[in-house]
Amino acid sequence: MLSRAMIAASLVLLGLLAGYVVLLPPSRATATRLELCPREILGLSGTDTPAEQRVLDDLAPDALLMRTYQANESPPVWLVIVYHENARLGAHDPRLCYRSQGFTLQELPAETLETGLGPVPVQRFLATRGARIERVSYFWYTSGARAMAEVKAFRDDMFFQGLRSNRSFGAFVRVSTAVGADPGSAEALVDGFITVVAPVLPRIFPEKS
Repeated sequence: MLSRAMIAASLVLLGLLAGYVVLLPPSRATATRLELCPREILGLSGTDTPAEQRVLDDLAPDALLMRTYQANESPPVWLVIVYHENARLGAHDPRLCYRSQGFTLQELPAETLETGLGPVPVQRFLATRGARIERVSYFWYTSGARAMAEVKAFRDDMFFQGLRSNRSFGAFVRVSTAVGADPGSAEALVDGFITVVAPVLPRIFPEKS
């Protein structure tokens, strides 16, 4: 059991943190520039998709990009970028979203992609519902132009950002595509999209005016 001294110390720390937030409310980062996300990637043209209200209510994002990239002879690629400021719990697990829509999931090995941003570690899985199969890869992006694969590390980083600079921001990035007769082409397509999108993120989410 915790001693009274430890409990008292914890209450004091919580009180100090609450006072800090009240006296110095988190400041806003500079405006996002989602329009800088390329409209054409790997020969596919992108069209923005409006988010349903239930999605907005669930995510409560500070900025959101949902875009479908298509070409005549290629399967669609879906890009989702969810941006949060000063919201340590803003990130979500995409597996929950897919399961809630009736998909069954198959885990794939994590990988690290070399991009113009630097190494980007990504989590990957297959989502299946009937005849539909999607290949999904995702990662989180945060200040200092850093990418990370684990949501806990992302949330911890958001928390410490707030303590250090009185503001924090980060984004969840997901890329997925339909898997056809050639699973290898789906993997190459998703990986190729990430290598294009990742280096643009520092311009989409600038840290200074």
